Amino acid sequence: MRAFVTVRFGRWQDLQARYRESVGPLVVAGGRANPATIGSAFDWMVRFMTHPRPDLRLALRGARTPAVRVAVRELALMLGYREDPGTPRFEGPVSDTEIDHELLARACWSLALLTDVYRVGLVPGSPLAELGSSVTADRLLELAPLNAIDELRELRASAQSTLMPALAARRGAWALGPTFEGSRLMKADADLVAAGLLLELKTGLGSKRPDGTRRSSLEAATIMQLLGYVLLDFSDEFAIEAVGVYNARYAHLATWPLPDLLTELAGGPVDLEKERAGFRDLLAG
Repeated sequence: MRAFVTVRFGRWQDLQARYRESVGPLVVAGGRANPATIGSAFDWMVRFMTHPRPDLRLALRGARTPAVRVAVRELALMLGYREDPGTPRFEGPVSDTEIDHELLARACWSLALLTDVYRVGLVPGSPLAELGSSVTADRLLELAPLNAIDELRELRASAQSTLMPALAARRGAWALGPTFEGSRLMKADADLVAAGLLLELKTGLGSKRPDGTRRSSLEAATIMQLLGYVLLDFSDEFAIEAVGVYNARYAHLATWPLPDLLTELAGGPVDLEKERAGFRDLLAG
């Protein structure tokens, strides 16, 4: 995949330079909370900010024992669920959740831990491993450290003032954690599609300047990630017309029209249908 994307769409230096120039100063500093778990928890928080009852099945896949599954279902009830597990696709935008902010932050932390188990397994040191068999919804909520709750509150406030107004203008088909036709050949689920905008959420602190201040950059891995999702949408199911990156720590949203972006990165006109077919053949082979 890396070779396919780099050969066809590897001219991203100018894009990276423009991105660096457009980003302002750091707004939400990092704390002592696990940065990877913060990122996953913020992803869940945005799902609740864009839909009052997002699909929780991704986290349920990380519940490896009957006791944990029971606790997660109990947690779901605390978040307002009944029998319906929620929907990953809907006509948006819709209203924000009304769940208490601290409860939501704690719940998102637990959902992030469970999602990590689904993706990479139960790694040594995971707080979930310490629960043993006496796990309940309340104990799941207690796993979130206070510094993580404070950090998630700040990230939420940042998104509320910058990301949500931009998304609210996008009316049409939305999907949270969407998978693509090509996901059956290569495990891949994106963060969000909002009426044709494929959006990647980031909470990275960025690199340090010589004076010690931080700056956000558009990493090659992020560009390849976005392009990979676009290519995996073989049948254009999501009608992706633009892609974007939102870094919550910098309260910065950057979006690019997909045809213009592909033309710039390829150095010329792009037949997206043909590129998707080539990518599908690569993965199928």
